[in-house]
Amino acid sequence: MDEALVIRNCDVVEPPTGASYFGAISAETAGTSELWYGLIKVAPGHRTKAHSHPHETGIYLVKGSFDIYSGKTLDSHFQASERDFVLIPAGVPHVAVNQSDAAPVFAVVARSDPRHVEPADMLPDLDGLVP
Repeated sequence: MDEALVIRNCDVVEPPTGASYFGAISAETAGTSELWYGLIKVAPGHRTKAHSHPHETGIYLVKGSFDIYSGKTLDSHFQASERDFVLIPAGVPHVAVNQSDAAPVFAVVARSDPRHVEPADMLPDLDGLVP
């Protein structure tokens, strides 16, 4: 690729992890080889399922807040709010919970895997560990 691109009107993807993804920059939309960049939305009262990824993920909270649970038994917990950045290292199990009953959470996400639907190891045995 030898010129800049603009990507408009992204399709929504509903991967098995439980969030809605608007994949703006990916292998499929822009021919990237190492970057996926887009927006995720978690509806009010919803959460992701316990999962991990073989790649790094960076998150910037634009609107709303998440409770993030991570670690081998999801026992590390913190709240990420608007204007916070979150790093999910490769291979780390995690769950994001939108505790609001009225407002969705919107976050800009960058990850080191360019595929539109990211690979995820689903961890159903851990789902019950998150309230």
